[in-house]
Amino acid sequence: MATYHLKIVGKRDEGNDAASLWLEVPQDLRGAFSYRPGQFLTVERDGDGGRIARQYSLSSTPEAHRDLRITVKKIDGGAVSPWLVQDVGEGQALEVQPPRGRFFRGFDEPRHVLMLACGSGIAPILSIARHLLAQDAGHRVTIIYGNRTPDAVILGDEVGALAESHPTACHVEQVMSRAGESWHGARGRIDKTFIETRWKDWQAASHGLSTSIFLCGPQEFMDDAERAFVDLGLALADIHRESFDLVLNDDDGEPGLTLVGVNDPGESGPCERIVAVVGGEEYETVPEEGESILAALIRAEADVPFSCQEGTCASCISKLTEGSASVRPGVLQTLRQDDLDEGLTLACLSRPTTRSVRIDFDEI
Repeated sequence: MATYHLKIVGKRDEGNDAASLWLEVPQDLRGAFSYRPGQFLTVERDGDGGRIARQYSLSSTPEAHRDLRITVKKIDGGAVSPWLVQDVGEGQALEVQPPRGRFFRGFDEPRHVLMLACGSGIAPILSIARHLLAQDAGHRVTIIYGNRTPDAVILGDEVGALAESHPTACHVEQVMSRAGESWHGARGRIDKTFIETRWKDWQAASHGLSTSIFLCGPQEFMDDAERAFVDLGLALADIHRESFDLVLNDDDGEPGLTLVGVNDPGESGPCERIVAVVGGEEYETVPEEGESILAALIRAEADVPFSCQEGTCASCISKLTEGSASVRPGVLQTLRQDDLDEGLTLACLSRPTTRSVRIDFDEI
């Protein structure tokens, strides 16, 4: 997918080994870089083996900030995050793709939004919470934010400011798993036991509103939290999660899920044509046997968004509008069944099963 050079106009250290970077968007790129709260940017750089791309959530909020901001936690041995946290500075430019992602899609009525984050997972959570509270639409927001120690907290001042500026609509609680004696707040891990213990308090905080859950952090944390909420009676459709961890889990030998185009189911048979819509343009190619939709488009040099090609990053999220496909079951670690029912998929995990398929990377 096309990338653009955006200048770094601000940088701030965040806790231990993390930083926020503000990126200036020129006026002629405002449309391309418009975004929803909870979306991410893909940052690219040259590496030893060629181009490297990594995804970082936007911690800015559209209606509150003119510039874009990503908040990055340094990963030891990482190919991009140490460079962003330690080396780049104001005045330099980053090569980035336009925002993508479907972590948050909005609500038609007031909700109690219960948001659980660990570590750098607070970045999209903060963006969404700020957006909901600024709407003044009757939402109530509860943020439970976990870290090991207080000096590891990222964006702590801004998270606290939300509760201070919206004392009746927002509640924030920080939880430390390895804090010293000076810490007087909640202790422990945000796990199944913690959630079950606090659930009645969170229900009371809803003031009768239906609850939606947002999770962002390590995969194990989100899996544990999701199981806890399902056991408490919440529907999977009300639990939203964001992660850039590997989702394949070696599922290639398992039966694929069937995805049907929302406009036309297509005619069964060996695929003879893939049409992709990207940035208002169409690209067409003929796939090879067993090839994923994304692989076929990359081979044809179509300007499609992608990064990991393994189901890790969600960059290739797209909508199948015509035809049918078999999708690796690992997609359900990133998308929900109701997303698939709407035709959404990850192109890297999808193989065409009809003579023609049409997939739209814009309509997400």
